[in-house]
Amino acid sequence: MASGTWTRRDLFRYGAAVAGMVTVSGAVAGCSRTDPNPSGEGGGLLEQAKERGYLTVGFAGEAPYAFQEGGKLTGQAPAVHTEIWKALGIGELRGVQVDFGQLIPGLNAKRFDAVAAGMFVLPERCAQAAFSEPVYCAPQAFLVPKGNPKKITDYKSVAAAGIKLGVLPGAVEGIHAKKLGVADGNIVEIATQRDGLAALEAGRVQAFGLTSISLRNMLKDEPDAPLELTEPFTPVVDGKEQLGCGAAVFRKDSTDLLEAFNGELAKLKESGKLLELMKPFGFGEETIPEADVTTDKLCKG
Repeated sequence: MASGTWTRRDLFRYGAAVAGMVTVSGAVAGCSRTDPNPSGEGGGLLEQAKERGYLTVGFAGEAPYAFQEGGKLTGQAPAVHTEIWKALGIGELRGVQVDFGQLIPGLNAKRFDAVAAGMFVLPERCAQAAFSEPVYCAPQAFLVPKGNPKKITDYKSVAAAGIKLGVLPGAVEGIHAKKLGVADGNIVEIATQRDGLAALEAGRVQAFGLTSISLRNMLKDEPDAPLELTEPFTPVVDGKEQLGCGAAVFRKDSTDLLEAFNGELAKLKESGKLLELMKPFGFGEETIPEADVTTDKLCKG
């Protein structure tokens, strides 16, 4: 998994101060084998994590949300998680890397205690797991060849053009593409961001969809790539804007972790420290969720 995943060095080069700003102690487990999850059954996970001194989190290696560098976990989601769990008396975050589509299955199989991957809150996912209140909101966009020859602006324009669209497995972009008319045969699942860039340059796909934050970061280290970013947009499905808001994810019986996370997250939002933590990873003021954007609303679609 690691060999095909964007690291922070692959995607963007922050200055030395930023590069050292947020990392997480402890080894990052590979995707084929993980440490046994010692959390136990049912509730009480917060106290158990305090006792053992660490919490295990699943991530998918997608910069700038959560990825590894030098064997350590970093990114927007780990930065926020680290701050919150430290405030709750848990000093270490241990990452378990899996494919994006395996994050919720891995969580429910107790391979890790939570998901720290910037995962969007969607009704389909809310049926499978419990989401914290939104940590950030971000529009979507496409990487396309220079000049945007097919004039792609949104999923309906992708469908009308009949082109191949690259998406990450299990990611929201594929879900929205299908709902907005892109043919199944034109939705190409691509394992990693690196592979998406390669597929575009080779012409195997004519657009690659992700959040504008991710795509902008992909281009930072490839200024000479014959690609450009389309204008960010928010998909509209059945007359409703599909806000792309990411959150922490927990098992449905992990109410103690969920409630504790939400309590500390509210403090970070009120103090302004949430933006401070996320800013080094390309998140601006516009990505802080409005007060009326709640997980309850997002889960209802």
